[in-house]
Amino acid sequence: MFRLAVIAAATIGLAGCMTAAVGPENPGTKVRGKAPDPQKWVGSQNFGDKRWVYRCRPLACPELSMVSIRTSQSPTRSPDPQALQKFAQENAQREMTQAEQAPADGGSNRVRDLSLLSSRVANVKDFPAVHWEYRGSSADNKTVYIVRKMVFAGNSVIDIISSSLGLEVARRNSNDFIGVMEIEDFAPPAR
Repeated sequence: MFRLAVIAAATIGLAGCMTAAVGPENPGTKVRGKAPDPQKWVGSQNFGDKRWVYRCRPLACPELSMVSIRTSQSPTRSPDPQALQKFAQENAQREMTQAEQAPADGGSNRVRDLSLLSSRVANVKDFPAVHWEYRGSSADNKTVYIVRKMVFAGNSVIDIISSSLGLEVARRNSNDFIGVMEIEDFAPPAR
């Protein structure tokens, strides 16, 4: 029963805390996310920073896994491809440092000794995105892989961070969550 309450609260939170109605008369970006499989994932929301954290239930994933999704205001509706490439390269180290300083699971566990595996610009759901992959060590010296995508969707930046003890699992989990994400974007009329 508790699990159902947690799932219901996460679902309501996702639907209720996204941006207001958008459409041709009301330009903006609306992002709706959910767990790709509610039987596999347990979600919680941090109301203060528009962040949702999903943990894979025990034995539901081949490796211990977590996915975090955060939305924030984008600095621009249409990032320049060259500027985005430069951002991907120059900010990889800064993002790595921030990841090492932040608790990995909302608790005291930190990922340390992060190293960048790859950095590139990609397209996610027809929006420009930055894709980073990292490898690090957990507090108990297990190798942790982090796949991070920052999607620049209209007025919003959607930051999807998938971590797992297996790189392919982290990639698959990231793609699964992105696959069920809905993004509606209506640009302001041209002047």
